[in-house]
Amino acid sequence: MRVIVAGSRDWEGIYGESRIVAVLNHVLALADALGRELTIVHGGCPTGADAITDRWCRRREDQVGVEAYPANWQWRRKGAGPVRNRDMVERGADMCLAFIKDYSRGATGLAVLAQEAGIPTYVVAWEEPE
Repeated sequence: MRVIVAGSRDWEGIYGESRIVAVLNHVLALADALGRELTIVHGGCPTGADAITDRWCRRREDQVGVEAYPANWQWRRKGAGPVRNRDMVERGADMCLAFIKDYSRGATGLAVLAQEAGIPTYVVAWEEPE
């Protein structure tokens, strides 16, 4: 099962990490129940949702494959993120998870691309912890 994870660069902290970890744990359980290997695809950002997702994958490297697609900012400049997102979607996926805080343009854009490509897309919106 191939799952794209998109997320805001500022999705951080214990609260943010626990939400992503909970969702990814459910996805892993689903893949196991279906008897399918799980591969997580993310944008390779060193902060936020991508970094949390990558750490989760690395801790489960015997159970989960990971593909990181960092944007080439030097080559594409401002267009690097959208080009990278389009590439991830064009490679196909069974599902897209978008962790969106403060209407992140990048994560929101990837979610829209995934929906337009017919990939089931689930948005988890940031809610301030009480």
